[in-house]
Amino acid sequence: MNLYEKLGAELEQQIKNGTFKYGERLPSIRSIHKESTLSISTVLQAMYWLESRGLVEAKPKKGYFVTYQPHQLVFQAVKYPARPSQGKEGMTDFVHKVYGMEQEELELTDFSLGAPHSSMLPIAKLKKIIRETLRESPEACTQYEPIQGSRLLRRQIAKRTTLWEKGLSTEELVTTNGCIHALAISLMALTKKGDTILTESPVYFGTLQLAQSLGLQCIEMPTHSLHGIDLEVVKGYLKNSPVAAIIVVSNFNNPLGFSMSEQSKRALVKICTNHQVPLIEEDLYGDVYFGKERPISCKSIDKEGIVLWCSSVSKTLAPGYRVGWIAPGKFMDDICRVKLVHSISCPTLLHESIAKFIDKSRYENHLRQLRSSLQHNLHKYLHIIQEYFPENTKVTFPDGGFLLWLELDPRINTGLLYEPALRLGIKYAPGRMFTLKDQYNNCLRLSFGLPWDEQTATALTKLGLLLQHQLVNY
Repeated sequence: MNLYEKLGAELEQQIKNGTFKYGERLPSIRSIHKESTLSISTVLQAMYWLESRGLVEAKPKKGYFVTYQPHQLVFQAVKYPARPSQGKEGMTDFVHKVYGMEQEELELTDFSLGAPHSSMLPIAKLKKIIRETLRESPEACTQYEPIQGSRLLRRQIAKRTTLWEKGLSTEELVTTNGCIHALAISLMALTKKGDTILTESPVYFGTLQLAQSLGLQCIEMPTHSLHGIDLEVVKGYLKNSPVAAIIVVSNFNNPLGFSMSEQSKRALVKICTNHQVPLIEEDLYGDVYFGKERPISCKSIDKEGIVLWCSSVSKTLAPGYRVGWIAPGKFMDDICRVKLVHSISCPTLLHESIAKFIDKSRYENHLRQLRSSLQHNLHKYLHIIQEYFPENTKVTFPDGGFLLWLELDPRINTGLLYEPALRLGIKYAPGRMFTLKDQYNNCLRLSFGLPWDEQTATALTKLGLLLQHQLVNY
């Protein structure tokens, strides 16, 4: 850790434990310099570091002031029926309303986005690497790949698992057209029509739609917004009913934002191993961590091949390129057979280009910048939510990713408010989209993956005031 990072971390700790409170001026650059014997440039770098994390702001000729506020309204838990059951339809209608209709003519601030805004992505660098790939391998880029996919891409992914407890080899990976494709061929390989799968709740609507399209019974398990899927309920269900697969988003969950603890991940892998139930792990957001290191995956502790690790660069680098992969463990043959039938090959040019982007360390450099921007955004969002959203609003405080889950007053219906918000030029994801049951009507998901500017701040403020207005007129 550099000297400025060490000083910044010490000041961050003092800010978060209340030594320096919101709005309070930090000691001057010169006073810190004299007391610490650090150079003025080092102290300034520490201040820039704090500013990039949304903890302080500089005021000309006045100094640095604390902008961080402790968020007492952190969302603690979601309430669920004691006995999970297949619920009512309705989710599909909301998904179509939010994502299915073209609204290009409207100038929108889109908080419903499930990926970072294009301004946060290295578009010029991606364009350059594609040109390089075409120049170096013009013929290869027009041909089908091997069924397991680009060897170069698989090698780069495998390299990124080197420090895992149980790293992966090139031969243990299969490339896919994004993570939803990885999930789809996993379910097609493991299940048949009428089978039961277990998911978290709330759960990403794409998972629900996919399960429905395959004729699967999707049972939503109670899920804690800080700790993840309720393992005791999962164990109880497995004892009494046949289950074809379990699906979890283990790191910076969509939509709740939590990361399962290492202890919970180990326990879940053990449960699945003991019951011989495949665990499909979606790990799209793990690289967007705000702490010192990436949280582990369930796959990294899987010793018997029961975990199918699905991931992609769709949430970090290039959503439209459709570059994803699976590490299917002992289900490799089944996965390859299904992929051969349903897609034959992935787009060679794009997969080779992303492999080279990762190989040249450009990806890691981009991730560092992306993580810094998103963490800065998180604090800005939480400040406005605390200031302008209704009283008793509960909100997650994730350690990574770019998604916030809000639970509002029970009298607020975020589904009914969607169209009034749209008329104000604001899109969000109503909570009802993330379940097959009639629940989460007072919840919503917001992306903080937009550039933080006046338009974003104004739109978020307007949304808070709109929610307050519904309460006043209830």
